[in-house]
Amino acid sequence: MAGSPYDPDRYDRDRDVRTEAQKEWADWSAHGYRKLYQPRSVLLFGFVVSVTLIGGLMTVFWLAANGRFP
Repeated sequence: MAGSPYDPDRYDRDRDVRTEAQKEWADWSAHGYRKLYQPRSVLLFGFVVSVTLIGGLMTVFWLAANGRFP
C-alpha cells in the first residue's frame, strides 16, 4: 500500500533532511541522468553558456563586418 501509514518508504520521505536541490540531484542520478530529470542548476548553466557563446559570436561577426577585428 503506497499511501498507507505503514508504508516503509513514507517514514524515510518524512525524515528526509536533504535540501530540494539535493533531492533533485538524487532523483536525476536515480533515473540514469536522463534529460527529463536534469536539475535546474544544470539547465541554468547550459542556458548561461549558450547565451554567452551566442553573444560572443555575434560580437566577433559584428567587429569583423565593421573592419575592427584584427
